[in-house]
Amino acid sequence: MYTPMRAARRLALTGWLGLAGLSLLATPVLSAEPPEKAFPDSTVFFLKFNNAAGLRESFTQSQLGQLWADPALKPFKEDLSSKLDDSSKELKNKVGVSIRELIELPQGTVAFGVVPTKDDVENPAALLLSADAGKNAEKMAEVLTKATKQSEEAGAKVAKEEFKGLTLYVIKAPEPKDKKDGDKPAPPAVWTHDGAQFYFGSDLDSLKDLIAHASGREKSLAAEDNFATAQKKLGSDGQVYWYADMGKFLGLVSKAGAKGKNAANIQQFKDMSQMLGLGGVKVASGSFALNTGNYDSVSKTFVLAPAPLQGLLKVLAMPKVSLKPESWVPATVASYQSFSWDLDAAFVAINDLANMFQPGVLNVLEQQLVGPNGGEPINLKKDIFDPLGNRITILSDFKKPITEDSQRMVLAVALGNDSKDATTIQNTITKLIGLSGATPKKREFKGATIYDFDVPEIPNANAGQVQFKGPISVTIAKNSLFVSTEPTLLEQLIRGGGPPLADNAEYLAVAKEIPEKVSSVTYIRPEESARLSYEMLKNGQFEKALQGAAVAGGPDVSKLGKLFDKDKLPEFSVFAKYLSQGGGYADLSDDGVTITNFTLRKANP
Repeated sequence: MYTPMRAARRLALTGWLGLAGLSLLATPVLSAEPPEKAFPDSTVFFLKFNNAAGLRESFTQSQLGQLWADPALKPFKEDLSSKLDDSSKELKNKVGVSIRELIELPQGTVAFGVVPTKDDVENPAALLLSADAGKNAEKMAEVLTKATKQSEEAGAKVAKEEFKGLTLYVIKAPEPKDKKDGDKPAPPAVWTHDGAQFYFGSDLDSLKDLIAHASGREKSLAAEDNFATAQKKLGSDGQVYWYADMGKFLGLVSKAGAKGKNAANIQQFKDMSQMLGLGGVKVASGSFALNTGNYDSVSKTFVLAPAPLQGLLKVLAMPKVSLKPESWVPATVASYQSFSWDLDAAFVAINDLANMFQPGVLNVLEQQLVGPNGGEPINLKKDIFDPLGNRITILSDFKKPITEDSQRMVLAVALGNDSKDATTIQNTITKLIGLSGATPKKREFKGATIYDFDVPEIPNANAGQVQFKGPISVTIAKNSLFVSTEPTLLEQLIRGGGPPLADNAEYLAVAKEIPEKVSSVTYIRPEESARLSYEMLKNGQFEKALQGAAVAGGPDVSKLGKLFDKDKLPEFSVFAKYLSQGGGYADLSDDGVTITNFTLRKANP
């Protein structure tokens, strides 16, 4: 049932989103101290827009920004704007600004954080936001005052409190009429401002603490060793930064469920995490920037996991090596990924991990891997891990014409240097076929034996469409074990003869940005996958997918599809001229892994 209170909540949510998520379209105003020096060292999650105006200008100059400004997109944008007019007019009538004007209100640095509350068991975490409104301070205050009045008229209780010379507005929603036993009370919404600096929070005491330390504190987030390590790894060229303390997050989850019906499950999860060695992951953090250096966009992710790794993390033994594309990789691929992976070390880690749960479990499993006619059981180490090399490659392309069924993928695992390794893996494949009772079609192609396995069509339960179609093809060739989702691409790799990716000019432009030795490498040519997305929009498949994605009791995401008029989309060539190749790499070190992904700047889109 629609109620005024729900309208007030929606209004408040719109304001929060306008301040937190869309502040990137603002102009910077320098503050005395960066927000990480004001947030406490107990902060669980932190997000900062470092230079809002720079990000805005970078977006305008980026290929996506240039696409949005392309005259060919004007009919599509005007139609989208008209469909959003009703929401914009409603907001304008209530608080005096349109959606666009709301977007442009915040100025300068904007920071969002999640911090634990002190004694509130019902709401163990508080959401805090600080935003510099700069020249729009008066308008921002006016909007928030009107929004507060709207909430009060809808039934909320509004209280005022003086703190450090500031007036704090505390908005408490009324108890819902359909409240059920066990429902937690909604946290309040609190806001205030000190000149152009605005503060928002879901807990009064936590917001007071942030305001009291606006000029910095000794035990701040910035003073945390893990935060400093992450910042050093990510560098100083990011326009957006985020940081998540995994240990504090787990503690917060434990606190939230300590007295609930899932308390036992949470404790079990904590125990299992420690057993698996996942406690070794201390921090996850990242940065993002547009239109910087040689890049149209660049993102970095750093996971702090100091050596020595334990448990499941030991499986991910990925030494840094030279990962140039194999000679059989064609220049026509749409995507290419290659990983350095020490599978011998991974097997030792898997065996150790399995023995923690049940000693000797892998040996027991091996004794069960005996064919229907008896014989020697499969030895996981000797028959599978030993003959495999230390490199895994995944590549994909699209058959022409491009449709939803066009994508072809191949997984390749390098074999060892021993001439007997290929024979060993071939024998293992034969044994596994016998064990499973499978009846693949066996054929010869250019000296390689290919097994084509028919697989049943796997439907997408939500959309009612086929999610995967076979066959799966397996073979040994080029000193590699190949598994393909489509036989014609596999045959192309075996046949060879075309220009290799390693000599392709577009790939070499990406490779220039990748260090000589890395743990993984990625190359992406986006035009074909973008064309697939475009065709899904044009033929209505995107809207059908949204309809299938609806979750019972959740938002009706299918309405999003109605915002886009597919008939007003320009030709795909308009989009294609703003697309450029990209890549990435992972760098493992003693303190964790840094993953960098980027797209190159296009000269004249």
